[in-house]
Amino acid sequence: MHLIFSNLQLDLEMEQLNSTLSAIQLQEDSGVGPEVGNQVQGHGICGTYTQGLDWIYKSLTTTSHAKTAELGKTECRKAILWLGSSIGNFSPAEAVEFLRDELGRALDRDSRALIGIDNCQLAEKVRLAYDDRQGVTKKFILNAVAVVARHLGLPESVLSPKDFNYAYLRAKRDISFKVAPVDGIGSKVQATSTRIKAGELILIERSYKFSPDDAYRLFDQAGLRVIQKWSDSPDQVAPTHTLYLIERAAFHFVRTPPWASTEDHPLSSAELPVIQKEDSSGWQSLRQIWAKNSKHSLPVRISDTHQLTPASKPPNPQGGNVSIGSEPSKGEFGPTNSGGLPSMSDWITLWKAWDTVTIGMIPKDMLHQKPIDLRHACLFYLGHIPVFADIHLSRYFDAATTEPHWFAQIFERGIDPNLEDPSKCNEHSPFPDQESEWPSLEEVLRFRDKLRTRLTGVYDGLGKEPGRKIRLTRKLGRVLSMIYEHEAMHLETLLYMLQQTHFVNHPPEFTPPDWDSLAREWDSAVEVEAQSREAGLIEYSTLQILTVGHDDLEQDDSSKPFSEVHEYGWDNESPSRKVEVKPFKLEATTITNQEYLEFVLQGLSDSEPIPHHAIPESWGYIFDSSDQESKRHQVKIKTIYGRIHFNFAKHWPVQASGSQLESFAKWKGGRLPTADELRLYLFDNPISLSAQNPIGFLNWHPLPPQRPRKGIDGRWRGGWNGGVWEWTSTTFGPHPNFKPSELYPGYSKDFFDGEHNILLGGSWATIPRIAHRQSFVNWYQFKYPYVFAGGRVAYDY
Repeated sequence: MHLIFSNLQLDLEMEQLNSTLSAIQLQEDSGVGPEVGNQVQGHGICGTYTQGLDWIYKSLTTTSHAKTAELGKTECRKAILWLGSSIGNFSPAEAVEFLRDELGRALDRDSRALIGIDNCQLAEKVRLAYDDRQGVTKKFILNAVAVVARHLGLPESVLSPKDFNYAYLRAKRDISFKVAPVDGIGSKVQATSTRIKAGELILIERSYKFSPDDAYRLFDQAGLRVIQKWSDSPDQVAPTHTLYLIERAAFHFVRTPPWASTEDHPLSSAELPVIQKEDSSGWQSLRQIWAKNSKHSLPVRISDTHQLTPASKPPNPQGGNVSIGSEPSKGEFGPTNSGGLPSMSDWITLWKAWDTVTIGMIPKDMLHQKPIDLRHACLFYLGHIPVFADIHLSRYFDAATTEPHWFAQIFERGIDPNLEDPSKCNEHSPFPDQESEWPSLEEVLRFRDKLRTRLTGVYDGLGKEPGRKIRLTRKLGRVLSMIYEHEAMHLETLLYMLQQTHFVNHPPEFTPPDWDSLAREWDSAVEVEAQSREAGLIEYSTLQILTVGHDDLEQDDSSKPFSEVHEYGWDNESPSRKVEVKPFKLEATTITNQEYLEFVLQGLSDSEPIPHHAIPESWGYIFDSSDQESKRHQVKIKTIYGRIHFNFAKHWPVQASGSQLESFAKWKGGRLPTADELRLYLFDNPISLSAQNPIGFLNWHPLPPQRPRKGIDGRWRGGWNGGVWEWTSTTFGPHPNFKPSELYPGYSKDFFDGEHNILLGGSWATIPRIAHRQSFVNWYQFKYPYVFAGGRVAYDY
């Protein structure tokens, strides 16, 4: 394979750009470094970040530019390096906008970006970085005053470094000046007068220090996915600097609230008590003048590509244009209500996720396979989702179901047979016995598309404006919310089924994990965690009164209007009620694979394998009594990416049945927590608290759990359980004042059989809308072994 690497350097100054490129050429000519010959080609772009990214974006969409032909090939891989922490010069809201609208559109399925971010949260360390004892930064900043004057065309005597103090840059005297008109392209900036008062603060630079959680929130809001990170410290809470490798994946669920939009402003007297608070009109006026002049006169023209060595045009065997995704949409990454009406962009994201799994990950010839015996074949779920939507839309609008009508007969409801006696099963649709009797994939997909068109039409018709023909009622909002969450829940069902197979494809347009590198990172983080002073049990030493559930009574739909802030839920979530929780103790983290392995190996002789009933279905286990002791018990962990070495996943939460985890808890001298005990912990440490919490496809696998702990800056930061649901000892049943749903009567009550237990939280495959809603309840048979679920140990106080 003939590889060519194109290295593009971006700089605002042509002189500096030429110097850098010449140094690279000199290094190549001298023979220093790898012998790559003509495989590495150097180029330069003179311009701003925005102009450079725009140039890259255009190179993705056209092959007509002769000098960028090598970037326009389908097989071309691109990496954008932004290592200097300059993102901190934006406010958080501005940084999101830049990453989403500028960087995001320069990323396609073959592009990645490596971004450096300052994470330091220590005030004194940060201060010294900007006010060093040697005074280097002071000289640099004061010199900037002279640069500003020169750029504005002012005499040096008007704005001079001697007129300012650097300790919070402020004027020593009143300064008044006038800037002459500046001609631009087709416009003119009018002459402007301004005055800077003595003592007035002038904002010269802002450098926001994003904590690790801030950084994840930043990328999340921009619709970008963190593939991996490298920090200068294994302490996940307080590193100083981190490199983040990011991508625009096939879909993105927003997991965090949006940053508040803020403008630059002078620091208040409360923030800087030694400085007198002054009128900000002077520096604001100066900033506006600078912005106007910079827009028309800064030398930021994109230069022609400067090539160091003659480029030979590499062959393009496919001869086609580069395939790129659609540009990131501003509306796609907006705030969401954890139980409100899903937006159209919410639906589009969910449909992308559904198609990624059903079309991209399941081979067509495997659609009639049953990954687990207790559920239908994969094809059933492809038909069940649109049929469920069709039935409930038709009932609401009192309309006929979509053709072919017979789809409703076989796809309406799935199965959940009793584990001990499969002849006992919930009410479900009759389904064909023979593969030939099922509809084809093409027929099912046509039906899916009809329903998506129908649902889109409902949204198009909603509103109060003239021409809108569908009235948005509280009941319609419930129907749409129910259909949405139903599809999301079955997306997770499909994934835990597929994890049991050998035929599943990797998620397309998501970078697969580098297990070796990640395992080293996790080992280091766990070692630091083990040395934490906060190690030990979490204690609740007094009686606690807890409010459980929320108030979303379905019978009120006819009497109450639709509200954008109303939180919909399922029937078992309402009404809210108060419960008492007696004192108890709780392990701060979920049970890990390593801990569970130590448990099941306890007491075994050299010739004994692990008992079958104790082996989680998330493990692949082989026993070889003839092998050496260290290899006798061979365990691999099942993932969507196939089975991986145990050492890669030893720190993950073990995914097992409730009964298996209950046995572990008893071995530890404890028990599984009750649902209300676990709720109390989750109320103190909500899943929504941390942007790094592995839910909503942040990753396609669990992560090592992290306990809540106090950071070195004195602030408490929440941990996470590793991206699994959590089993409780509480049997799923009706609570006081429970009323079955009118729209879906059997949703909960069909499973009040004493066999199902409550699970709380959410997994890596749970959408944020569900995982963030603390009233949401999941349930499975206590011995059900396949769900993405773990657990932690509780103790009586």
